Amino acid sequence: MNYIISNDKFILAEDYHIDLEDGLLYGYGVFETILVENKKAIYLEGHYNRMISSLARLDIEFEMSLTKLEMFLDMYIKKNELDKTIIRITVFKNKNSSDILITNREFSYKKSKYRDGFKMEISEFKRNTHSLLANVKSVNYLENIYALRAAKAIGSDEVVFLDTQNHISEGATSNLFFIKDGIIHTPSKECGILEGIIRSKIIDLVMTNKHLTIKQGFFSLRDLLNADEVFLTNSIMGIMPVSKIAHTTYNLSKYYITDLLIEEFNKSE
Repeated sequence: MNYIISNDKFILAEDYHIDLEDGLLYGYGVFETILVENKKAIYLEGHYNRMISSLARLDIEFEMSLTKLEMFLDMYIKKNELDKTIIRITVFKNKNSSDILITNREFSYKKSKYRDGFKMEISEFKRNTHSLLANVKSVNYLENIYALRAAKAIGSDEVVFLDTQNHISEGATSNLFFIKDGIIHTPSKECGILEGIIRSKIIDLVMTNKHLTIKQGFFSLRDLLNADEVFLTNSIMGIMPVSKIAHTTYNLSKYYITDLLIEEFNKSE
């Protein structure tokens, strides 16, 4: 008999169903974090489609349909009596198949954060646009978490990653937008970003508004620091204004376009 230790317990290796070599020891898997409101998983189809795309890129077999996943999540929400919370779906490679793990955690964004805005630091780490994991929400998340915890240790909320060509890329858990002279800017996919669910919705929202203009492209840190407004997006917090990046501060009382986008986005949901 062969045992492993999980936390403080000895478990028979054959009873541990997540493959150690691929899924756990080598971080071979992907995940999605999904907001639950009014006992429903929000933007589930978008999360599912992105997850399927990432799994295909990493050659991980996964046969669960969107309908079946939605059924499991409905059961999970009811069994755990969840209301407003965050569900994480993790899919690990297991030899020629895969294992799925579903967990949840509290929704922790306070209203005061939206009023005061996020403070950000500039990460020393760079996004490798040529990496296999570029544009994939992989469980290889150490770099993100390490940078984010370092920022939080000095009182900030997020980090800005640059890519290897020193273009601004994204945050540890968010996509990045800035506004200069009335034009909305956001880094291109080619900057190594993970294309977020809300990022796509904001782009679509702007494209259908004849009064707004958006540019996707390659922007420098100087462009970002000289912006009139900066905001972040992800599918848990929605749209979050930024009040500070490193030593540069922004006046949230003059965030006219960000406020308009928040209003229009909330109406569209």
